[in-house]
Amino acid sequence: MSTTHEAMIESVIAGFEKHFGGTDGVTVVMAPGRVNLIGDHTDHNDGFVLPMTIDRGIYVAIRPRTDGIVRVASIRYDELAECKLGDFETPTPGSWQSYVLGIVEELRLRGHLRQGFDAVVDGNLNLGAGLSSSAALEVATAASLREMAGFDMNDVDLVTMCQHVEHKYAHVLCGIMDQFACGVGKSGHALMLDCRSLDYEHVPIELGDHRIVIISSEVSRSLASSAYNTRRAECQEGVEYFSRFDASIRALRDVSRELFDANSDKLTSVVRRRCRHVLTENQRVLDATELLKAGDLQRFGDLMKASHRSLRDDFEVSCPEVDLLVNIANRTDGVLGSRMTGGGFGGCTVTLAHKDAVAILVDSLTEYTKNTGLNPGVFVLDRNLEAGPVAHR
Repeated sequence: MSTTHEAMIESVIAGFEKHFGGTDGVTVVMAPGRVNLIGDHTDHNDGFVLPMTIDRGIYVAIRPRTDGIVRVASIRYDELAECKLGDFETPTPGSWQSYVLGIVEELRLRGHLRQGFDAVVDGNLNLGAGLSSSAALEVATAASLREMAGFDMNDVDLVTMCQHVEHKYAHVLCGIMDQFACGVGKSGHALMLDCRSLDYEHVPIELGDHRIVIISSEVSRSLASSAYNTRRAECQEGVEYFSRFDASIRALRDVSRELFDANSDKLTSVVRRRCRHVLTENQRVLDATELLKAGDLQRFGDLMKASHRSLRDDFEVSCPEVDLLVNIANRTDGVLGSRMTGGGFGGCTVTLAHKDAVAILVDSLTEYTKNTGLNPGVFVLDRNLEAGPVAHR
């Protein structure tokens, strides 16, 4: 385990002692964030995605109570949420309380949670950076309660419940990718996931002399939730149109390229481009998976570049700052490919670079700061990734 990982465990334990006194009986659970190598905005269209866990995440220190009181302290926000089981008032959608208390209420409704608890939450993920901090918070909360209460729920059922919580309590109609990657990811592997069937495959990542570099644009993703729901509605409009030609079509994943090419001219320009992104991005995920298995990193990088162009031009979820980061990376010698990752409108880029190119890339980011006034955060993924959720007593 990395020093950062150990420091986070110590942080939440110290926070627990500060807020609630003593640490006897405390369990710490960590759920990692994720970076999506390729396949963005395909998950809510029943498509394919290829994320991987990262060596940063959300940590929950938890201890059961003998009554029905729930107290959760957030170190990052310096806030305390308190309620009683069965006496639940929905927090502000999108707040950290909506994720945590949404999980608590959902587990109570399902008969899994009958006792209160004290908990402290902290993390080393950049909030709003597109690394699934909200999904990691949901998974870490649910997994810590499973560890504490000992109820029987497998990982797949746990992450699908977390997705439901995000829909119901945070009001974000997300797909399943983020929660699935945070809860089912495996160290040193990408996760190739069929978002309809939930069939998945752990694909080994053999990078050799190459590294995966994550760069945070430091651009707030404040518009991401509303724009995300708009894009989802536009995709649904495409589904309704193409289902006139084939009644079996339930999602854009079911639309063949032949059907799209023959009939998409009647769609509005916007909906046509949204659909084209999803169709081409699904194929890129399938192709990228095979290239990763074959160790063909050069062509994998080419698909990353094509993915970004599609997300920028067809799905329109990039922004000038993220485009600049991608352009700087792609013209750096030794970089095989770079793209935005996550929901968009800010957040992070993911770049596949030779190890000798990493320092050059970092030095080149002065151009980004000069043009935007922002100082991008950079980290290179630890090859010994912490996959989760992981419990520590």
